[in-house]
Amino acid sequence: MVVFATPLYYYGFSAQLKTVVDRFCSYNSSLTARRLKSALISVAWNSDGWIFDALEVHYRTLVRYLDMDNQGMVLGKGCGTPSMTHGSSYPDLAYELGRGLRKSAKVP
Repeated sequence: MVVFATPLYYYGFSAQLKTVVDRFCSYNSSLTARRLKSALISVAWNSDGWIFDALEVHYRTLVRYLDMDNQGMVLGKGCGTPSMTHGSSYPDLAYELGRGLRKSAKVP
């Protein structure tokens, strides 16, 4: 599984995460063949309704291109500081996303 975790920087992935994604290029066929699961976790200071639109489209396009199985997204609006984040429902949503993955995992 690949979990893309990033603060929102100018409506997209951080430069550091974008660098990692760009390095996938030489591994595209092996990544696609593995049919990996994926998820996106991001936070933004701003809480406008449209704030994650571009990031969400980029993520969905990347997942589609690499034939990944999207398990979900947690997009934390209005999470500019740790206290803003802790006071929101987003940590619980991230926990539930992870918990759901564990329940769906194939255990031998």
